[in-house]
Amino acid sequence: MTKSYEFNWQKHLPGFMQEGASFDRFDEDPFLFEPNCLVKVDEFGFFITWKSDGKEGQVLECSLINSIRVGAVPRDPKILSLFEAAGKKEEELEGCVICVCSGTDLVNLSFMYMVADSPDTARKWTEGLRSVIHNFRANNVCPMTCLKKQ
Repeated sequence: MTKSYEFNWQKHLPGFMQEGASFDRFDEDPFLFEPNCLVKVDEFGFFITWKSDGKEGQVLECSLINSIRVGAVPRDPKILSLFEAAGKKEEELEGCVICVCSGTDLVNLSFMYMVADSPDTARKWTEGLRSVIHNFRANNVCPMTCLKKQ
C-alpha cells in the first residue's frame, strides 16, 4: 500500500510579522509619505497589509512581490525633509530602509520603501519577507486553499 502524500505548502511565519511593526513608508513615483504605518503579514503569508493614521488600510499580495532589498538612503530632498520633520536624520536612515519591488510582470514595477526604527528591525523584516515571497509551493496550492485568501 502506498503512503498518502500531504502537500505542505505553508512555511513558518515568524510571530513578529503577524503582530506587525511600525514603519515610515514612502513611494517615489506618485510622491507619498506615510509616517507610523502598522505593517503586518497575514497568518498564511498571502498578504502584506499596512495602515497609517487617518488613512484606509492597503494590501499587497505576496505573490506579486519580485524582490525585497535593503534600500539606500533616499536622495530626494522632499523625502529627506519629511524625515527630518519626523525627527529622523539622514545618517540614522542607513540600513533601516527596506525596498519592496512588486508588479504583475518584470516591466511594470512599483517600489515601496519602508523605513524601520533600527537596522536590526529592518534586517529581521527583510529576512522574514524574503522567506515568505520565496515560497514556490504556495503558487501550486489547490483551489480550496486559494479561498483562504479572501
